[in-house]
Amino acid sequence: MSNRAVVLQKWVANDPDAGLALVTKHVPKAEPGQVVVHIILRPVNPTDLLSLRTPGNAHAKDGSFTPGSEGVGIVHEVGEGVTTVLKGQRVVPFVQVENLRKGQGTWQEYVAVRGDLVWVVPDSISDVAAAQFVINPWTVHGMLSDLQIPKGEYVLQTAAGSALGRQLIKLAKHWDIKTINLVRRKEQKEELKALGADEVIATNDEDVVTRVKEITGGKLAYGALDAVAGELTKQVCASVRDGGQVFVYGVLAGWDATVGVGDLFRGVHLAAWRLYGELLIPERRRVFIHDVSKLIEDKIIEPNAGETYDLANFQLAIKKSEEVGRGGKVYLKN
Repeated sequence: MSNRAVVLQKWVANDPDAGLALVTKHVPKAEPGQVVVHIILRPVNPTDLLSLRTPGNAHAKDGSFTPGSEGVGIVHEVGEGVTTVLKGQRVVPFVQVENLRKGQGTWQEYVAVRGDLVWVVPDSISDVAAAQFVINPWTVHGMLSDLQIPKGEYVLQTAAGSALGRQLIKLAKHWDIKTINLVRRKEQKEELKALGADEVIATNDEDVVTRVKEITGGKLAYGALDAVAGELTKQVCASVRDGGQVFVYGVLAGWDATVGVGDLFRGVHLAAWRLYGELLIPERRRVFIHDVSKLIEDKIIEPNAGETYDLANFQLAIKKSEEVGRGGKVYLKN
């Protein structure tokens, strides 16, 4: 039995993706307290590509790094002392807690994880939804909860056409929070409004701050979520109320973010939001599992599924995942 895996074999400074290769590794054995999961489906997330392309990644230069931040699979082997799962059960392994620090993500057929870091997926949740159970839904739930936006107030978000952005639109609507959604292309406006977006601003054609003032009657947005960073962060900060909170959770425009000093004087608070820290806390994991699984079962949060590629075609999957208007999350299967 073999374990196909995508591995970053060498670091290519100007094109990190070029150092990736499909290799065959040994299937891991379940040590005491561990479970080996046969991954059957995993998404291509922006965070996966970021991890591949970040020079500071310690595993990116030693030929051992396998990306993949989430996925769904079948329990292949149960180690001594594990009583919470059985061989053959469908599970989501929380590889974000330990495996990714070791460079052992889900872009391989088999992963070994701690027995307490797998969740048995109920029959009511599909493979497609289970495969992206963690990264986007937990981030949306966590960030929107932490903003503590009163019902009827506005949250502003960038990259609103992304899979995460679409889930935020639906969850905010479910929680009676209004959304102002920033996209680059005006062609996305009607699509997002049909999904439940209250307002959509095309940043290529409209002045963001002016439009937010018009939409809110001068009150500005209560808080904001920014996946882009760069110069856009300055417009986001200028679009929230005095004392408002802005969470930066992505770096689509790079690792720098600009903020106006005048907005700092207004008490606008700019901070990073990372799911990783939340995942380390067992109590937080239990809350996310309970709340998000219910939201998925009730179809409040739904996967925006796109094309699926065999693991061997990972380069095509990466390319497709970065296409504008690709039509949904790209998956890798065995």
